[in-house]
Amino acid sequence: MSESRQRWIILIVAYTCMLAFAFTLQFLPPILSLIIADMKLTHTQAGLLMSLFALPTIFLSILAGSLSDRLGPYKVGVISLILAVSGTLLFIGSNSFVYIAMGRVISGIGAAGIAIVAAQIISQWFRGREIGTAMGIYNTAMPVGTIICYTSFGNIGQKLGWRMPIVISITVCLAALLVLITLYKPAPEQPAHTTEKPAGFLSNLREIGLPIWLIGICWMWFNAAFLSFSTFGPDFFVSKGYSITSAGFLVSLLMWGSLCMSPIIGRLVDKVNNHEVFIAIGGAFSALAIYLLTTTTNYIYPMILMSLSVALIPAPVFSYPSKILKPHLLGLVFGILFTFSSIGMFLGPFAAGIVRDRTGSYETTFVFLSAIAMLVPLTALYLRVKIKR
Repeated sequence: MSESRQRWIILIVAYTCMLAFAFTLQFLPPILSLIIADMKLTHTQAGLLMSLFALPTIFLSILAGSLSDRLGPYKVGVISLILAVSGTLLFIGSNSFVYIAMGRVISGIGAAGIAIVAAQIISQWFRGREIGTAMGIYNTAMPVGTIICYTSFGNIGQKLGWRMPIVISITVCLAALLVLITLYKPAPEQPAHTTEKPAGFLSNLREIGLPIWLIGICWMWFNAAFLSFSTFGPDFFVSKGYSITSAGFLVSLLMWGSLCMSPIIGRLVDKVNNHEVFIAIGGAFSALAIYLLTTTTNYIYPMILMSLSVALIPAPVFSYPSKILKPHLLGLVFGILFTFSSIGMFLGPFAAGIVRDRTGSYETTFVFLSAIAMLVPLTALYLRVKIKR
């Protein structure tokens, strides 16, 4: 098979892996109200279930990225998908908060490797060749998975019990494992075995410049605000009188912009560059959209604005490393990016749950999340200043 055709097959592999990541992460919010009622959880505990998913990646993402550089994406990807399935099985089989929390931690360990491997193999195969376009297509996987979860899982959970949507998520992970095993091939410039001694971990860290760390911080703020809102958004709309199905649909609007626009944004990034400008605009409008939810009862327009704004951020974040760094650093760099995103994913929902419990107000909680989202453009503008200098 020609190299040109094989790289698009690799994109399918990465896309399927990211779908598994999306289902493993997002099966929880649409059925969160059902789990809260069934297990008598507080909002702080509910937010902690999302945060614990991200906790392992804070400490393991850089290690997983470095291991993926050394052992190869295939081995790390297979192990990661098996861990994601194992943790989700523990969640579905438990009736105790302690055990479902443990299940989220184990799933989070697997998710760290899944996300890194998926981004890494695209960067290896598309390096210097339509990387923005490939990342734009790849970044529609998260919206697709999220939309499916938010539009269907609440209804399925009401009719068949909250465990049934989790069974579907496990099936998606197993399908991704099968696709990875059968279709993955190493990139031509990244042979499976090499006689060259790899550079040391600290040496590789020193080779990564300040812009990557600032991109990571932008990604952290974005994930803190975005995941917190997507976690509590369904419960917010339910509290306003919407059915659980309608609430899930409203929150799913958040991802339609990314689904439709990510390939376009990726193409624009290829042509225009200026990654930090796309990130700053997306962050500013996301903050505005979250704030507008506290000032209106017509929620459709803020959700549309939020949907369009969040589409501007992932493609420039994920296409940036391959434009400025050597291939042997990509696993480590994506490990750094996912470490930052995991810090945001851990602290955001947990802090939002605390604010909601202490104030009893989602409006106050969303003002808090809007402030976090505003840190995205501020960090991106600082990055632009450093680049120009």
